[in-house]
Amino acid sequence: MTPLSPTDSYFEILDVPVSADDALLTRRFHELSRLYHPDRWATADISTQTAALEASALVNDAYRTLRDPFTRAEYLLRRERGTRPDDLKETAKPPQELFAEVLELQELLMEFQEAQSEDDSEVMDSLRPQLWEAKITFEQAYGEKAEALRDLFAQWDSGSDREGVLNHIAEIIGTRGYLRRVLTNLQRVLG
Repeated sequence: MTPLSPTDSYFEILDVPVSADDALLTRRFHELSRLYHPDRWATADISTQTAALEASALVNDAYRTLRDPFTRAEYLLRRERGTRPDDLKETAKPPQELFAEVLELQELLMEFQEAQSEDDSEVMDSLRPQLWEAKITFEQAYGEKAEALRDLFAQWDSGSDREGVLNHIAEIIGTRGYLRRVLTNLQRVLG
């Protein structure tokens, strides 16, 4: 058994490009999981068993991280720039293309919270459809950001303007933070 190195990137561990699609990631994960599964090495010497257990843990971590485009982007930023997700919280900002919707949503949420504090169920019921519509809009924006990341991963693999690609990825991760907060607030209000 060839042990895996914890200093290798998750892309190297799974032997996939940054732009790997879900099917390739899943196939490589299953192949490596079978290869390094600790049960397969149960009768081997203790150092081989330990190496298999460590390799299996690395494969699991790599797959868990890379299968979501946002965690993959955060991982790439951490590998290339040393940037952690917390470093990007302060840059979280609303997507410019949704600026009008953000303002409208803030007003709706304020009205809803005011009605809630006054126990005015009629006003709350009248606002819920608009809040559901806003939730759908922001969920779509979240999905579009995930798709934009996939496009950026392909650009990364092509080797063109990697610094620019990382800048765009960092911007999307910042926007993601904002979108997640909005969606969390809407979920809290809508139940």
